[in-house]
This record gives sequence, C-alpha cells and structure tokens, in this order.
Amino acid sequence: MDPLSEIQSCTTWFPGSTLPKKVVPYKVLYKSENETDVKVTNIDIMNIEALAHSVVIVEPKGSLKMTGRSQDTLHLRSLLSYAINASTENPIIIIDRDGASLSGVFCAVLNSVQQINMDDSVDVFTTVRQLQTRRPEFCSTLNDYWLIYRTLRDYIGTTSESVYSNQL
Repeated sequence: MDPLSEIQSCTTWFPGSTLPKKVVPYKVLYKSENETDVKVTNIDIMNIEALAHSVVIVEPKGSLKMTGRSQDTLHLRSLLSYAINASTENPIIIIDRDGASLSGVFCAVLNSVQQINMDDSVDVFTTVRQLQTRRPEFCSTLNDYWLIYRTLRDYIGTTSESVYSNQL
C-alpha cells in the first residue's frame, strides 16, 4: 500500500535490477518491471532446492493517505482496478507500513465494490465492522472512513452512469 521506495526495511530484501539479494535461506531475483497506472514488479523467490516461486508486487504511483477532504482517489482506484482484474488463483496479500491503516481502507473498498457489483447496493459500515472483527485496527479514524466513501463515490462515478447514490 506504500511505494517500496518509501519503506526503509525493503532495502534489506528487495533485489536490484542486476544483482539478486540473499535473504537466508532464500534468494530473491528481479525479473521485470512494468508501469501503467500502478507499478508492477515481478520477482522470483528461490529456496535452497532452487525451486522458484513467482511473486508480483504492485505499488501505487503516489501517496494513498488522505490529508484533507479534497484528496484525489486515483492511486487507490488504480490499485483497486488492478486487484479486481488480476487473473490469479492465488490469494492477494495486502501489506502496508503498519499493517492496518491503508490495508484496512483497501480491503473495505474492495469488499464494498464487490458488494456493489453483486447486490447493486453497499453498506460500508457493516463491511468495515466485519473487517474489524478480524483486525480491530482497520479503519480506526474518521479520515479512513472519508477515504473509503470518496473512493467508492469516485469508483461509482467512473464506472456507471445510471447509479443512484447519496452525495457527501
């Protein structure tokens, strides 16, 4: 949820484009990088037996944190779009700097969008409460709720022309 370049601890395990990183007992190899609306980096994690596990790391191109009511939700919606359109059988792992703040917002928005697509309605409060039963730190501030609502409003506004919604 945060660009890897902003996280100090990533320098200990993230490989450079030319040299692999050894993180005992693994070796992490850089494969490729692609930038569209999000930055997508492909790496291989190899164990002692030299079996490789491919991992795709998706990062936002900008900050997702809400500093005021007028923040653009483009970066969060770009990550959301990537996750919705990802064609994988494997689970998606969502991580951020503190393990709760931005990942909780992202999970709430993703679950709400899935609810909108399935039911043509959404209950953000119930969605957040269900997440908080598993991780109480999720969406613990008013700014987190503002970001969820604004992202959903912008998502609905860009994906559908005939959706009724209450305005903030």
